[in-house]
Order: sequence, then C-alpha cells, then structure tokens
Amino acid sequence: MQVQIRKMLPEDLDAAMELLSIWNMAPVSRSDEIPEPERESIIIENSFVAVHNNRIVGVSSYILLSEEEAETASLAVHPDYRGKGIGYRLQVARLDEMKRRGIKRVRTETDRPETIKWYIEKFGYRVVGKNKKKHPFSLAEVDYWTVLELDLQGYEHR
Repeated sequence: MQVQIRKMLPEDLDAAMELLSIWNMAPVSRSDEIPEPERESIIIENSFVAVHNNRIVGVSSYILLSEEEAETASLAVHPDYRGKGIGYRLQVARLDEMKRRGIKRVRTETDRPETIKWYIEKFGYRVVGKNKKKHPFSLAEVDYWTVLELDLQGYEHR
C-alpha cells in the first residue's frame, strides 16, 4: 500500500477534522458548554497528513510551547488503515521536524493505554504525570491525560 506522508495543506483541513472527529479529537471552539477546550484549532504549518489514493487517512500535528519545548497533538489514523505503520510514520515526521527546529523536549498527553505503551516502547517516552481533562475529549470515559515526555536530543528512530 502506497501511503504518502507530507505537510498538511490548507485544503486538507476539513478532511483532517473529519478524521479527528472519528476519535473524538477534533478541536472545538469555546462555548458556554466548553469554556476552555482541550484544543481550539490545528496549526496547519505544524501538521502532517497521510494520503492514500488522494484520501487523507492520517493526521499528526504539534504545538510549539517555547524555542526548546513542544507538545504533540492530534495523531489519528482512519480505522481502516490502523496497524499499517501510518501512525508511526506520522510521529517520526513530526519528531524529525521538531528536532530540526531546535526543540529539545517533547510533551505528549494521551488517555489510551495502548497509545501510552506505544509511545514508551517505540519512541522512548517516559510517564511524568497526569492532568485532568478540561472536557470529554478522546476517550470520554477517561477524565485525565497521562503526560509523557521525550528528550528529543537523545531521540533516534527505533
């Protein structure tokens, strides 16, 4: 299967949001119901997509927190394409770009046990704590994020 990983383009945004919605991870605007969303937007310049037959089948992005620190965000792969290494390739693409930009530490928050294990085993992250979720997001039945951290200076593909 030929899947291309490339930088996100503005015209990819709707398809990326649709994909994130499948996993309850699409950014939402502030409202009376959600005064402080987990995430309000995707920064296209800091995002990647996986494309198969002109269809967006994966998305990943990150947020710069400072000149040396960033946070990963919005890694999702369409259910029909899971288990094919697409998420891994999207993660590598964003880590490589962050490293080129001089980022030294990457923070990730996730609520899925299999994803926590994946980040630790495949990329060398370590668990550094937990944060309460601001509203039901991703797994609605889990009300906290597991916070992971990666020393990007010491990171090499595994």
